[in-house]
Amino acid sequence: NRKRELSLLDDLHARPGGQMFVLYGRRRVGKTALVGHWLESRQYPALFWTADRTSATAQLRSFSRAIQNYINPNQAVSLDFTYSSWEMALGELARLASGSADLPQSQRLVVVIDEFTYLIESDSSLPSVLQRLWDHQLKRCNLLLVLTGSHAGMIEREVLAYRSPLYNRATSSLHLQPMPFGALSAFFPAYSAEDRASAYACVGGVPQYLELFNPGRSVDWNLQQLLSSAMIIDDAGALLRDQLGEPRNYAAIVAAIASGFTRMTEIAKMAGLQHSAVGRYLDVLQRLGIVERKVPATISRPERSKQGRYQITDHYLRFYYRFLAPVRANLERGLTQQAWQNIRKHLPEFVGTYVFEELSREWVLRQGDAGRLPFVPRRVGSFWGTRKPQIDVVAINDDDHAILLGECKWTAEPIRKKVVEDFLVRAQRIIPTPVEDWQVTYALFARSGVTDEARQAAKGHKCLWVTLDQLDADLREV
Repeated sequence: NRKRELSLLDDLHARPGGQMFVLYGRRRVGKTALVGHWLESRQYPALFWTADRTSATAQLRSFSRAIQNYINPNQAVSLDFTYSSWEMALGELARLASGSADLPQSQRLVVVIDEFTYLIESDSSLPSVLQRLWDHQLKRCNLLLVLTGSHAGMIEREVLAYRSPLYNRATSSLHLQPMPFGALSAFFPAYSAEDRASAYACVGGVPQYLELFNPGRSVDWNLQQLLSSAMIIDDAGALLRDQLGEPRNYAAIVAAIASGFTRMTEIAKMAGLQHSAVGRYLDVLQRLGIVERKVPATISRPERSKQGRYQITDHYLRFYYRFLAPVRANLERGLTQQAWQNIRKHLPEFVGTYVFEELSREWVLRQGDAGRLPFVPRRVGSFWGTRKPQIDVVAINDDDHAILLGECKWTAEPIRKKVVEDFLVRAQRIIPTPVEDWQVTYALFARSGVTDEARQAAKGHKCLWVTLDQLDADLREV
């Protein structure tokens, strides 16, 4: 499910001259696997080297030996071989990519430096060194240089930011995201849509977490096994440490949001931090895609709204801080039953509150973009207010005076007449005034279907009835 990303790599490879590609994202999201699969499937020769968290001297020696192994794959390289500097090592790449006996000029040299941020950690001058070599030699060669990193914050600061020496040198950059819900059908073809939604609620679309599942066993069995996984227990802290300075403060903020404290003042109080400092931390978490600020979808200028609430967008972190963090000490001792009993009891509510509503809003966004709704939404979200009811799904186009209002029900029973009647009364209070000027569409999203009486209750209204299976099938098309 990485067709767009593979197409981008193909395009960069086909361009003449030196090209630089920066690929970054959270750990386990599949950066190395993506580049490795692309090279293998296209059968491109490449120098693929992974940096490690070691000294600058050891890193240069390792990279130097990798170059020599690429030039002479059948000849042993001395363990102490190294170029004298990064200028020398990168200069050797320029020689190779300019055409030599080692590499014909007609053949593009692909060089992948995996976890480039580890190099920056040990030698902060390296971006400046690479910038000089790029401007004077490498960009004129037949080279595709791929830099990857899990420390997204460092990549943005030290490689992509305006003040970085490498600013504007990359032909393209990509913040690789977890896979969408629709991709899970390829991982778990025997699972029902309900089971896939439960798995998605716990680990999201992070490939390496999904690979921990045994697709031949039930989702309950797999979730119990996750409670004994060191990766699942330890990754929350490692993920924040990878991307952030002061990880303790960030962890306190994420834990507060996961506990239901979503306003900035509440978050500051629960995290034990000054209100003025929390805003800066939240900005970083938003930029990294860990947290998102939400406002009611009816607000046309969200950046000015004082109704903002913060939500965790990373599925794994949301699951970890909701279910695992409180009992981590027991999990580390191999005592998993307390955590499992709590998960089994509260997982349906967790899925319904977060994932099902998110997938319903995603469905509306995709259907609108595909022209399958009565209008194309400008904003898709939800609604809440102090004197007005909460609405799960809201899509709006102010120019067309069109609005969609939706209700999500993750219940084992079909939606009944009373639910529809109550929803229609609540939803009508959200329609902007004058009401008669607005084109209104209602939508009911149901895990277990809808009764005939419920459908009759909406007679006279333009209403969409979306089952979980339909939502699942439509999102697979993405």
